[in-house]
Amino acid sequence: MYIHDSHIHTEFSHDTSKNGTADFDLTVLTAIEKGINEISICDHCDIDDILDGIYPEFPADDIKNAVYTAREKYRDKIQINFGVELGQPHVRPKEARELIEKYGFDFVIGSLHNLRLCPDFRFFKFDLMGQAQIDYIVKRVTAESREIAELGLVSSLGHLDYIHFKVESCGVSIDMSRYNEDFGELFKVMIKNGVALEVNTSGMIRHGITSPTKELCALYRELGGELITFGSDAHSAKWVGYGIEEAAKTMRSLGFKSQAVVRDGKLAQIEL
Repeated sequence: MYIHDSHIHTEFSHDTSKNGTADFDLTVLTAIEKGINEISICDHCDIDDILDGIYPEFPADDIKNAVYTAREKYRDKIQINFGVELGQPHVRPKEARELIEKYGFDFVIGSLHNLRLCPDFRFFKFDLMGQAQIDYIVKRVTAESREIAELGLVSSLGHLDYIHFKVESCGVSIDMSRYNEDFGELFKVMIKNGVALEVNTSGMIRHGITSPTKELCALYRELGGELITFGSDAHSAKWVGYGIEEAAKTMRSLGFKSQAVVRDGKLAQIEL
């Protein structure tokens, strides 16, 4: 299988450990050692929180220099894409567009770690909420994700049910099928705008499932979705590529025939 890990974080992300496990060169070398064909370096840029002074500035120039240096150094061993995980671009669309135009990223993940004017979901106490409150939040997640998909700025939408894991980490069981209609409307927008669905494998470490779940991926396929990417969401070199081959088998069983890779800064489909 051709492996493209489309979602990798390095030392340049604010939430990676500073003990060297996310060192940029170590991350690339680990990918090469694992036989991975292509990686997209997508360090965090939660643009609303950065502009509000909550997170440190996004070191785009440093990341670009590191990617271009590694791309030349390892050009015969692996394809390295200059990407970004752009959090909440719908909240600051003008600044998000300016950032993308300035740096010319090969690959842009659109993600939602928090709702408008709210902190990251990891700070929510879902165990103190009732079902109606949780329903309200999840429906807002799908609505704001639709906004991101409609911007025309992103290549894929990452970890679409990030909220799922945050709810369950508080000891609350959540049935994601309650929101099939909401996710269905989101998937239709993604398909219309050529935005890929990321099959994020980081949840396989702690929860044994991908994000989105197999069931939500099946819904996307039933609605005509074909564009998928695989991403480990690695925040440490050792997790690069984790679970991708297993997730690919699951996606094949759902009827997916191809995966999206990056060619000349655009998505292209190759056999899965």
